[in-house]
Amino acid sequence: MPKRGSILTEREADEIARKLGADIDEGGNHTVATIRVNGKIVGRFGIRRGRGVGHDYIPRQIHVNMKMALNIARCTKERKDYEFALKNTGFYPTI
Repeated sequence: MPKRGSILTEREADEIARKLGADIDEGGNHTVATIRVNGKIVGRFGIRRGRGVGHDYIPRQIHVNMKMALNIARCTKERKDYEFALKNTGFYPTI
């Protein structure tokens, strides 16, 4: 269970990484997800393992707002929507 006040859970963090096609690097107490677009890193976040940990830092690290992150995690948005958001915020890498 996430800490009180946390919006994003470990499960949702895993889902964001999966849906955005992140490269996964397994570590001790956490996993690092690296998101690339056009071969360039656009975001990287840790997925903490264990009880009582939240993941509300993820939207900031992947350059979207909390609503978009939740929509990605909860299956209403996909990678194409994420890339569109990056283009609108100036974080989409040029080739």
